[in-house]
Amino acid sequence: MNKHYTYKAFISYSHSDKTFASWLQKKIEGYVVPRALRRKYPHLPKDLKRSIFRDEEELAGAKALTPALEEALRASQKLIVICTKSATHSTWVSREIAFFRRTHPQSDILCVAIDEPCDETIPDLLKEDGELPLAITLHEGRQKALTKVIADLLDISFADLWGRERRRKRTRMLFWGAGIVSVAALGVYAYVQYSVIASNRDMQRLNERISHLEYRLRHEKLSGEEIYRLGERLKAIKDAKRAKEETLKWFGLLHTPIVERAKRLYDKEGIDAALALLESSRSRLQDKQFAQKNILRAKLYIEKHDYDVAEAAYEKAIAIEESYETIYDYALFLMRENRTKRALALLEKLRSYDLKPAWRANVLNRLGIAYRKLKRYEDAQKAYAEALRLRKHLAQKDPRHNSVDLAWTYNNLGVLYQKRHMPHKAEAMHFKAFEIRKALASADPERYEYYLACTMQNLGELYADMNRSTDAERYFKEAIEIQNRLLTRNPKWVMPALATSLYNLATLYADRNDTHRAHMLFKEALRYRTILAEENPPAYEEALKKTQKALKKLQTGAE
Repeated sequence: MNKHYTYKAFISYSHSDKTFASWLQKKIEGYVVPRALRRKYPHLPKDLKRSIFRDEEELAGAKALTPALEEALRASQKLIVICTKSATHSTWVSREIAFFRRTHPQSDILCVAIDEPCDETIPDLLKEDGELPLAITLHEGRQKALTKVIADLLDISFADLWGRERRRKRTRMLFWGAGIVSVAALGVYAYVQYSVIASNRDMQRLNERISHLEYRLRHEKLSGEEIYRLGERLKAIKDAKRAKEETLKWFGLLHTPIVERAKRLYDKEGIDAALALLESSRSRLQDKQFAQKNILRAKLYIEKHDYDVAEAAYEKAIAIEESYETIYDYALFLMRENRTKRALALLEKLRSYDLKPAWRANVLNRLGIAYRKLKRYEDAQKAYAEALRLRKHLAQKDPRHNSVDLAWTYNNLGVLYQKRHMPHKAEAMHFKAFEIRKALASADPERYEYYLACTMQNLGELYADMNRSTDAERYFKEAIEIQNRLLTRNPKWVMPALATSLYNLATLYADRNDTHRAHMLFKEALRYRTILAEENPPAYEEALKKTQKALKKLQTGAE
């Protein structure tokens, strides 16, 4: 610990968040720094015992901070602010922040946001300079958020600490089994409304199957057909996991006795048991709670792949409460089901609502997608442009949490401008998306490299249309390099994109009369498109025939 400070951190919190603050202090002070990390970072202590100051007194009647609190703030290296809606209204949180800032830089303040959206739970005092402090949200998972807090307190790389924690967790699982993980996850559930709970046995099985398939794809020698088939299975399991995560999120949002009983049945006996209880309920209150219960029913039916009944549940929900949450969730469901016109009607209704900027940007971006699918290009352009204006403003205020969405809107506008034969505007939008996604992929390649490759592919296609052959070649080759690397991680998504990049680059070489390289790439594209067409003829037969024709033309010309 720094010799000038008695404490690593002072926890500032509203007393309505006392339970969480106590949990956070206990977890930090119970942390034992791995020996391997202490070898790598010699400044690290063995543990963080007695390193956190947290005041437990109620000070409602006091008019100022006590001398003891002021001394504790001076003696603390960092200030951890528990950000909730209660904290934004807490006089004591504001006073503690104000006092701490007199002797410390803003960079020594760390926000831990429990509620979503986090930008609305950060106290106004921390927004005055226009530069928000580091904010960690629980939306990404309790353990990951805790690890980020500890990494910041220890002043070491999060990647180092997270990798070490994951390895330590796997070791514990080998010795103690999955039961310990379930108990730990149940302990976490009490604090986090929006996190995904791993207590459900089906979720554990899905995670095990995902790990097994990912291991096979990365370590076994497989043919292209085997990679694709395993990839299809992997995608189906990941889709099932996402559906279950959505269900668990909505279970976490509702706290009525019948929903809690349904959650216990869901964990113990599965979807049908939970649905049977919810369907047997005599409760038909026409209020927000009942609307949300119908969203929960919809999520359960989606897990069962019973989409017609899920749609009926959504309709009941919005008949009771036409809120952003219910309508937007339903619109996303409809767009996934290619019910674009119905989704468009709901999104246009939301557009007329008085929404907070982040929500309005979401609605406008989705509206742009719906308009583009229906070939209403001018309407799409207007919606995207308005979404872009909002997201640029949000990203300026908080780039950590808004840059991903901003890149999507730039990407969508770029694609639209390409369709409308406006190449210079398309180029500008794609480059904006490229800059953001390159930075994101550099920080988290596993999560963002696929999207970076998509932008490179878009740029390659744009430059090919503009007869800028050298630029097109460069971006196609860079996209192919990434897509080849990602193929075994997510073949269901990557293989079609890789086949397209290969075909586009082959076409470029054929136009240059570079028949040798064109021939090699057409053959590689043909191999992947043959696999894709065998598995899904309606989607890929046309692309397969196009590739076969191009290869035959090249061979005939060479002869």
